[in-house]
Amino acid sequence: MTPVQRKLRDLFDDMSAGAPDNPGRIAQLERRIRRDSRRRSAGAALAGVSMLTAAGVLIPALLHPGPAVPSHEPTTAVQPAELPPRFTSGDGSAYRRLASTTLRARSAGEKKVSVTVPVSGKPLEVAVLCPEGDPVHMARPRMIVNGEPSHTWFQQCLTGQGMVLDSVSVPKGADEVTIAFDITDEVCEKDEPCPTRASGQPADWPPAVYEYTRPARPVEPDPIEAFPARLGTQQLAGQASGVWPRDSSFTLTATSPGGYFRIEHRCTGHLAGRLPITYQIGDEPSHGAWICGHRTLDETNGMLWTEKIPEGTKVTISGKVDVPVGDPDRQTRWSVAVWSSKIVKLAG
Repeated sequence: MTPVQRKLRDLFDDMSAGAPDNPGRIAQLERRIRRDSRRRSAGAALAGVSMLTAAGVLIPALLHPGPAVPSHEPTTAVQPAELPPRFTSGDGSAYRRLASTTLRARSAGEKKVSVTVPVSGKPLEVAVLCPEGDPVHMARPRMIVNGEPSHTWFQQCLTGQGMVLDSVSVPKGADEVTIAFDITDEVCEKDEPCPTRASGQPADWPPAVYEYTRPARPVEPDPIEAFPARLGTQQLAGQASGVWPRDSSFTLTATSPGGYFRIEHRCTGHLAGRLPITYQIGDEPSHGAWICGHRTLDETNGMLWTEKIPEGTKVTISGKVDVPVGDPDRQTRWSVAVWSSKIVKLAG
């Protein structure tokens, strides 16, 4: 059982203490679970836990001068049948494909493929089409640029299908780069112990490398949907918002009603699916980095819960917002919310 599951179980035990017996309650819960399972895939429900990673702190570059222009984000997502030779992203950046390949891990047992592309000075990104199948148990390749492993595991495929993109960190002064896609179980950083990950189900991945031309001016990301004032028994206790890279940290203070705090976030913009947010609760160590992908909020699908906190205790929740390999011209709007949950003993 994970720490989040343990905290949820403790919360439910406290809330149900002293409740009268109800022989039909289990059947009611089973019906609700079956209904929710049809509406939300297991991969999406587990994505928040699967995407917990370690993140470094970078100093964001300043925005280039010039006012922001209205957003060009599309209202509907289009899933292409194959990676296109050219396309324009939602924020107006023009993409051109430089090279493509296929990692045939399932059909041919391949572990690694690579392509070499020229460097013109324009930013580079890699695109893949997420394979069909269970995204949680699927082995995802890591990108390696000129022998240097990157942060990329194409985590966006955990919460959706279709084409996803990630940034390429180009070494300074390079005229060309060789980009490898490696699906082996161990990928080592230089001069560091070799991390391991469990073997996953093999799949065929069709990556491509693109360069893009930025829009003439930074594009203002779409507004973020407002957080609800209540989520079941949980009440909104505070929130913070900003636009990366201009705003890259936050601090919230809330008073405990005698229970738990729950933390959630939402983001918009081209880099929203790559933006990690790190959290620190009081003097506790950092809780790692959580990718700001799309999440459906409900009473039980919590992202991060605190321990039970005595009533009247003031709690400071702080965090950092940053993209490891981001483009400061491509802004990301973010919003963080904290809900409080009071433990109520039900009458017997």
